[in-house]
Amino acid sequence: MHQASVGHHCPECVSGQGQQVYSARSLMNQRPPVTTALVVANVIAFVFQLGTNGALTRWGLLLGPAIEFGEWWRVVTGGFLHASLLHIGFNMYALWIFGPTLEKGVGAVRFSLIYAAGLFGSSLAVLLFDFNQQTLGASGAVLGLAGGLAAVLMTRGINLFQTSLGAIFLINLALPILVPRISFWGHFGGIIGGFLAGLAVSWLPERAGVADRAATAVAAALMVGLFAASLFIGQNGSLAFG
Repeated sequence: MHQASVGHHCPECVSGQGQQVYSARSLMNQRPPVTTALVVANVIAFVFQLGTNGALTRWGLLLGPAIEFGEWWRVVTGGFLHASLLHIGFNMYALWIFGPTLEKGVGAVRFSLIYAAGLFGSSLAVLLFDFNQQTLGASGAVLGLAGGLAAVLMTRGINLFQTSLGAIFLINLALPILVPRISFWGHFGGIIGGFLAGLAVSWLPERAGVADRAATAVAAALMVGLFAASLFIGQNGSLAFG
């Protein structure tokens, strides 16, 4: 036994619980880099929205007729703009809940593909079914992360509705019915896009025996396809259903 400031410690305890030193760099590396970058990007965009007195909002929100006119960037920028402090606060909280777990589980590259698939899936659904509606917010992309996490859990044999994710999906699909200003199609498209990308990066390698690189390539192709489909529908508004 070794003498300690309070009582005595056994040699095994002392050797196994030795003091550890962390540098600032090692602490930074423990943070989920893509999730952190997304939160920072959304916050910066919101600050610029306030600083430009709404000009950035009008320039970047998702709006079908504007994309039809040639403003293609709205497919992307609409997912980084928010209508209020409460709006961005809720979305960034949700991003920080889902983001680190999924990013650590699938890696930064695949995590980014799932987020982008959620974003573009959300944009595509809005343009297909609510073409003339002004839409903004990261909720579609964030729900894409929830969809991706659900795909990973299902691949590993976990019943989705025995976890909190099942309730989260139902709540977020029901909210637009209770609160008309919330986009049902934005939420729905985000969940589907993220879920499909999550299947690509989890089910294909774990259940179908597809190589990891090939599975990642499938997720990338899905993301590009959703982006291209959003642009196509946006530029051909006559194909929209709403």
